[in-house]
Amino acid sequence: MKQYRIDINIADDHAMFCEALAEAVNRTQAAHLSRMFNSVAVCRRALEERRPDVLLLDITMNDEDVEAFCREALAAYPKMKIIIITVHDEYSVIRRMLDTGVHGYLLKSSSVDELITAIQRVWRGERYISSQVSDIIDRSKEHSIQLTDIERSILRLICQGLSNPRIAEELCLSSETVNWYRKRMLSKFGVKNTAGMVTIAVKEMLV
Repeated sequence: MKQYRIDINIADDHAMFCEALAEAVNRTQAAHLSRMFNSVAVCRRALEERRPDVLLLDITMNDEDVEAFCREALAAYPKMKIIIITVHDEYSVIRRMLDTGVHGYLLKSSSVDELITAIQRVWRGERYISSQVSDIIDRSKEHSIQLTDIERSILRLICQGLSNPRIAEELCLSSETVNWYRKRMLSKFGVKNTAGMVTIAVKEMLV
């Protein structure tokens, strides 16, 4: 009996990468890369006609918000699996994309063998995160900034540009208490001013 080959599509605007990957994947007996798209818009239209078993997706295409596309596609086509394959190894990006519900995340430095393993595992209903990405997640968790609930509330209002008196009013605290928390958070973030704290908070998606 002939082995079923998992149907793969890829959306990536780097043509040489797609062509090389298609050649490598199609040499295997496990999967077949049948369609390549150079933009999110083209991919979206193609999926309306036919869905693959697994969609490989880069996250640096410029035409649309890939994060929003992932949420949209997973809601519309629950049987289709999505694997992110990218050069982005920043913890904040990894976490943001995994939060969309995608089934896998690999770096483009991964081997073809690992990609095939990822494809097979997500096709079976598992989630696959490469060892490189898992290490990044683990290291980031070790160094993540731990905030209390009240600190998160104050930080959210700081990021909205509210002054200490306004924050105190919003949270039914005294201005002195808010000022004390603000100083403690500056110490936790390892910065000297509010601007630095806000920059880190936004980058690390703490608010």
